[in-house]
Amino acid sequence: MENKTKNDVTKGLFWTFGERITAQLISTIVGIVLARVLDPEHYGIIAIVTVFITFFNVFVTSGFSSAVVQKKDVDDLDYDTAFYIGLIVAIIAYIILFFTSNFIADFYKMPDLGLVIKVMSIRLPLAALNATQQAYVRRKMEFKKFFIATSFGTIISGFVGIAMALSGFGVWALVTQYLTNTTIDSIVMWFVCGWKPKLQFSLKRAESIYSFGWKVLVSDLVATIEGDIRSLIIGKQFGSSDLAFFDNGKKYPALLVNNIDTAINKVMLPVYSQNQDNIEYLKNILRKSMQLGLFILAPIMVGLALVADNFVIVLLTEKWLDAVPYIQIFCVYYLTRPIETSAQQAILAIGRSDIVLKIMIIINCISIGTLLIASFVFRSVLLIALGSLLSTLVSLALYLIFSNRLVNYRLKEQIEDILPTFVSIIVMAFGVIAVSVLNVGALWKLIIQIIVGMLCYIIASLFFQKKTMRYVIVQIKKIVNK
Repeated sequence: MENKTKNDVTKGLFWTFGERITAQLISTIVGIVLARVLDPEHYGIIAIVTVFITFFNVFVTSGFSSAVVQKKDVDDLDYDTAFYIGLIVAIIAYIILFFTSNFIADFYKMPDLGLVIKVMSIRLPLAALNATQQAYVRRKMEFKKFFIATSFGTIISGFVGIAMALSGFGVWALVTQYLTNTTIDSIVMWFVCGWKPKLQFSLKRAESIYSFGWKVLVSDLVATIEGDIRSLIIGKQFGSSDLAFFDNGKKYPALLVNNIDTAINKVMLPVYSQNQDNIEYLKNILRKSMQLGLFILAPIMVGLALVADNFVIVLLTEKWLDAVPYIQIFCVYYLTRPIETSAQQAILAIGRSDIVLKIMIIINCISIGTLLIASFVFRSVLLIALGSLLSTLVSLALYLIFSNRLVNYRLKEQIEDILPTFVSIIVMAFGVIAVSVLNVGALWKLIIQIIVGMLCYIIASLFFQKKTMRYVIVQIKKIVNK
């Protein structure tokens, strides 16, 4: 059983990392091309619209799909019930956004905003169509299907978005890319999933799903509201351009982290849930997923923070230089994500979604408090970003404390798992900083910094992260041999 679980994790991580890396690579290329063509104001409009869609999307996709993944015994009636709940909620959400869109446009004094909201909100019913199917695939750990669906959606929508941007469609290039991605992803998943909804629904099953799902839903909702309020206030108080710099400063670190973090999340929750009665084995899975996540993400985040100015000049052009300090702050912000995600999934797997909810409420109260002070007292967007960083550091501390209490993940073990990675990235940072003084063009300096940083990290890891390096090499060899 343990060997089967390890094999499932290896295959799952391979296909999910493949899916995320493909999506990340294509999305990054597309995003860079669009950023060079479009103006910050266009991104500011999309950022405001995304706030409202993301808020309602939590009701559509969060909580209930996680519940059917976490539940020990699931049948078609559970999936069908979750599917129809999500679809009904999505339709209601779309109607609300449709009829409030003009009011939102008037509030922000952006005439184009109303129509953009009406069109982009179509994403909600589309997302509802495949939310349960994604849960089904996660439950079965058939992550190759995610790879297929995501690859088709990302590639085709990327071509569509770039073509429209080059043709002068402005903000509508971003709208079309956004909707095309979701539409194709949903269509492909519908055909490859292996599950289709039937005309059946159970109130009893809905209550069972709700008993777990509402806590996850509220946790996600609290986190989303905190992020939404930040964007809404920045957009209203400071304007669409400042919001665009803030949003893009967060976008690139988030793009790198969320893709890899989502991969680990998708694979590990069903594995945690299948072993929720074996605390010691659960702790071992937690440690391994955290070590692996840090090993991959820490050098990427620290590296991006160190080369942020050259990254922006070379890839996005100088019109985006105001985004550099936000990129650096959010690189540190997302550096803790592998630890938080791994701990959160372990806590959810043993049925303590109440703990996750309490942590989310605490950190979001801190974040909202710093947001209001930074916005209305100091009137500084930079302080808003630093407030977000403070909240995630509190979140990290709380997750480590409850990991100790609930799965016996002791402080000594936490330090043993985290310290080697941080020693390795310190060595890498010295190498990158050393070559930053070279008197060469921004492009060549960026290339040299990346090469030197990678070499320094690999060499340092051979000394300080031997076990993790060996594990990664073994898994790569297994995949290649298969």
